[in-house]
Amino acid sequence: MDIKLVVTDMDGTFLDGNSEFDREAFGILKENLDTHNIRFVFCTGKQCERVENIVGDLTKDTFIIGDSATRIKYNGEFLYTATIQNELGLNIIDALTKIDPEQTIIACTEDVAYVLDTVYEEERKFVHGSYQNVTYIKDFTEIKSDFLKITVHDASGKCKQTAQQIDYFNNEVYIIASEDYWIDITKLGVNKGTTIHKIQSILNIDPAETIAFGDGLNDIDLFKSAKYKVAMDNAYPELKKEANLIAINHNDSGVIKTLNLLLSF
Repeated sequence: MDIKLVVTDMDGTFLDGNSEFDREAFGILKENLDTHNIRFVFCTGKQCERVENIVGDLTKDTFIIGDSATRIKYNGEFLYTATIQNELGLNIIDALTKIDPEQTIIACTEDVAYVLDTVYEEERKFVHGSYQNVTYIKDFTEIKSDFLKITVHDASGKCKQTAQQIDYFNNEVYIIASEDYWIDITKLGVNKGTTIHKIQSILNIDPAETIAFGDGLNDIDLFKSAKYKVAMDNAYPELKKEANLIAINHNDSGVIKTLNLLLSF
């Protein structure tokens, strides 16, 4: 197995149910990967800064694909950014609000994630779990910047239905209900797979030399960029169908243990 690039989703994949990971085991894995010139990538819906906060100094020399594949960050520098025009983003937010005013909309710009100040405290926990820089506002029309992405969290689990109700935007943006509780909306043509291809181009690494780990429906796109596709034991059945390997549960350091096994570390 000739692996030169490792890519992993975070929630439900690299991180356990408490959004934590085995720091000592990952540090040893990183050292082994570095010794064998294998590059490591986090690919997540989380803000890049949130990844840096969770992973700490172990993000050194690690690529972070954040904000649902709209940004690439490496050692503190942004290498790639994809945005949705402000007017289009506000139109999408308006449509989402009319469908269900109770869902939480997270409007992400290059600087901050905006959330309405009327959001319940319980929902704020979900927001801060994925976003480091958050600003609460009274109305989304206060935002004048272009958007990296628009995310929906729906505690009632109706995101797949909501995504279908706004599918008339599909020729203008990319819409994915990554799971029942989350929707991500990004620039048309931008997803985990396309942004991984950008890193592969930067590093001159082929998909045949890439292994990817995931658990959600948005990881189907991720798998398109890798020869070796690993779904977690806790992954959606639709993703498992696309995988050529099933890893142990994310609560048991499945990514780290699988890499140690496959790469004989």
